[in-house]
Amino acid sequence: MRTPEGYEKDKIKKHLAFIGAWFCLPYMAGFGKSGVPDILVCYRGAFVSIEVKREGKKPTVLQQRRMEEISSAGGYALWGTADKVIAAIEHLRGSYKI
Repeated sequence: MRTPEGYEKDKIKKHLAFIGAWFCLPYMAGFGKSGVPDILVCYRGAFVSIEVKREGKKPTVLQQRRMEEISSAGGYALWGTADKVIAAIEHLRGSYKI
């Protein structure tokens, strides 16, 4: 059974493929670093992480900490529904940041 977040991820993956971005969905299975975002992206030399959330949900404290670490390292950390994330990606593309 698919989760509501799964549909959001599909929309984001479709957009990333359309713009020609490289991306992966890490699967930690208890062996990786906790709080790693749902989607890791490389686009035009920029590192972008995406934490996918369904409407009304927010990142956990640990997820927020990981996003702050990514931002501090010079990457872009996005979170939200597909519509929010895609709009943020397009804003970054339009402003030539990526």
